[in-house]
Amino acid sequence: MRLRPRGEDTVDGVWWARTQDLAAELPGLFTALRPCLGQVRRVVYDPTGWFPSARHLQLGSHRIRLDPYRFELFNTMYVCGVHGIVVVLQVIPSITGASVANERLAAASGAREAGRS
Repeated sequence: MRLRPRGEDTVDGVWWARTQDLAAELPGLFTALRPCLGQVRRVVYDPTGWFPSARHLQLGSHRIRLDPYRFELFNTMYVCGVHGIVVVLQVIPSITGASVANERLAAASGAREAGRS
């Protein structure tokens, strides 16, 4: 994942998902985003690149709402924290080859690495 410094763009970062299983991918993403976002309460995502998912994800005692929404800009995801912070990500689909995905991550100008998930 690559995050841009806050306020530089309408999209905060780029994330390469490794599978089409949203529920399996999100815990790693949440871990990487925790320093800038805190605890997650909701994810609004473009369902185009994902297998059908439940409407909620249970992580321990914490329940996270998952809302599919067909964005005009495909493969967009909003990750909403409990304190009102929102991180907007452009998702690189899991079916993307490694060389292309790495080029897209590198092209995220002014990006700072937030970890891989």
